[in-house]
Amino acid sequence: MRYQNSLQKHYDLSEKDMENMLYLQPIMENYRDNFINEYYDALVNKFSLTEKQHDILITNKDKLGEWFDRLFEGKMNNAYYSFLYKEGADVQKYNFEPDYLTAMISFTRLWLHERVFQNVDDQVKRKSVLISLHKVLDINNEVMMGAFYDKIVSKYSSVFSLRKAVVDIAERFSLLMHIILVAVLIGLTVMSVVIFAQDILLLIKGHAETMLITALGSLLIIWVLVELLHTEIQIIKGGKFKTSVFISVALIAFIRDLLIITLKHEKGNITQYGFILSSILILGLIFWLTVKTETKD
Repeated sequence: MRYQNSLQKHYDLSEKDMENMLYLQPIMENYRDNFINEYYDALVNKFSLTEKQHDILITNKDKLGEWFDRLFEGKMNNAYYSFLYKEGADVQKYNFEPDYLTAMISFTRLWLHERVFQNVDDQVKRKSVLISLHKVLDINNEVMMGAFYDKIVSKYSSVFSLRKAVVDIAERFSLLMHIILVAVLIGLTVMSVVIFAQDILLLIKGHAETMLITALGSLLIIWVLVELLHTEIQIIKGGKFKTSVFISVALIAFIRDLLIITLKHEKGNITQYGFILSSILILGLIFWLTVKTETKD
């Protein structure tokens, strides 16, 4: 199965495209039942279906409705791709012809194209919406066709089936580890917030000299934990791993040390100050270059 990062890159899928799909959502909701009925009529006319295939399609009408709904949710993540992959595999499972998916995606494209023209009057907006719609439908077609042929290959290759099983197990294990990391980070963040609240209470009671520094340190720790938590959530959703987050953690740690030394009014030595300041400068430069590179990717 192809993942979110590569698909978004190959099809130039952007946040604007997701906004356009969400823009279409309330419009297309009114046509949901019409689409399902006309889709099945077109399917029956285009293909000679066996009685078993016909019964399966009727039984799984809710799946077509679910696909139609999810198409306009603006959530092109791994969960959505997994849904598409399963649907593509089911097409092969029930012995449909390989051109079934391509033909019905084409039907869907033309059908939705007509509804867009009926409901979007502004030419600039209509063009933008149609471009986004075509990108999303092309991705749907690629993922489902990939699943279709994966299913065929797996019938004749035990190695392929074993490799897929290993990958599936590894994916599930990786997801479990990420979930555990998120749970730990949530726990640490909650604990840090409690400690920060205690520091603020002591600060209000009059321990300004010592508790201001402690509270500031606690606040920076919360900041770091929130950044790490956000990164883990994005990875679970299929986002790209960002090295810049970990560089920012190191950068914040040095900034925290500098602030603490400054607020304590400690004399310190030139070597210590020089080390901290040079570390902040170097890490800041690395962070800037890394973010710039990640933005281009």
